[in-house]
Amino acid sequence: MLAPMKRRHGDSARQRRDALVRATIEVAAEKGMAGVTHRAVTERAGLPLATVGYFFDSITDLAAEALRTGVAEDVARLRTLADELAATSPGTDAMAEAFAAALMSPPTDALAFLEGLLHAARDPAFRPVVAEVVTAGRDVADRAATVAGATRTDPASVLALVHGYLLHALAAPDLVDPGDLLRGLRALVIGTLVESGEIEVALRLAGRGSADDAYLAP
Repeated sequence: MLAPMKRRHGDSARQRRDALVRATIEVAAEKGMAGVTHRAVTERAGLPLATVGYFFDSITDLAAEALRTGVAEDVARLRTLADELAATSPGTDAMAEAFAAALMSPPTDALAFLEGLLHAARDPAFRPVVAEVVTAGRDVADRAATVAGATRTDPASVLALVHGYLLHALAAPDLVDPGDLLRGLRALVIGTLVESGEIEVALRLAGRGSADDAYLAP
């Protein structure tokens, strides 16, 4: 199991620790997890080489904390968005569009996140932190679908769709339509409702009205 932060720190130390975390995200995005070394991170952060050892038990612990931090920021932002949308009820389409836009992280953060997933496939010691962030992502996916009006959700599939879209958007941006994620999320949420027998809810989210209206439609 990866160890947590070693010590509690004051404001100045906290700033140095945060600088290490941010530098780790940037290095991972540029060079992959194999490039996350004491020297690479501290040079990027503008800190002495020994700084990593002061805050973390190992460079792996620092990399894990960087992954946790990046995901925690995204999750907090999406939960705030969900609360705001739930309070204002702007309509299903507007909710879906807002979530689809919010799910797109800055390229640097997105690359670092995907590098973390790939690193876990090679290093079993890194898998517990990936399990944490995937669980957090599924929780927020469930919240998003519920806010949009779904009475049955499949957060694991929603998150897998988001991660797949994110990978394609980074690797082949010219082939990815920005609306693909929105259409995919709508289709997945509506399909989950249909499979669960929630036909009326599925039709409402699809903008088709009631089941009777759907049967009468040309």
